[in-house]
Order: sequence, then structure tokens, then C-alpha cells
Amino acid sequence: MNACKHEVLTLVPIKQNRLRCRHCHLTITEDELGSGDCPECFEVHEIKRRDFETISTGDSATARYCCEQCGTVIECP
Repeated sequence: MNACKHEVLTLVPIKQNRLRCRHCHLTITEDELGSGDCPECFEVHEIKRRDFETISTGDSATARYCCEQCGTVIECP
């Protein structure tokens, strides 16, 4: 059993839902998308594409904390 008392905890950021381009399959957050065009398709093929599918990253109601001393992840519903 771990002897750490988990006295210093850091909140692990909640993952945002992501968008995946239906053409090149780049996965990106909506905040990173910026102009709304897929940056990968534009850079490689010089085509502005806005065809994305939403990918859910799981339950956002669960808070996760990481112990700074031992690295254990603690989940709190």
C-alpha cells in the first residue's frame, strides 16, 4: 500500500470535446480551430474544409486530482 498522504493535490484539467476532420482525420478542440477551417487540409492541399465530426471525451462531471508527491490520480464524482 502507498504510504503517501496525498497532501498536495493538483486539479487535472477537464478534457474538452474534440472535432475530427472527415477528410484528413485531424483531431482538434473547437478553441484551437480558430477560423473554422481545417488547418491540416489547408496546409497540405490548400483547400478550406469545414466538415467535422464531434468526438466525446467522456464524463466531464468527474473531477480528477493528481498527487504532486507520488503521481496517483484521484477521481471524485
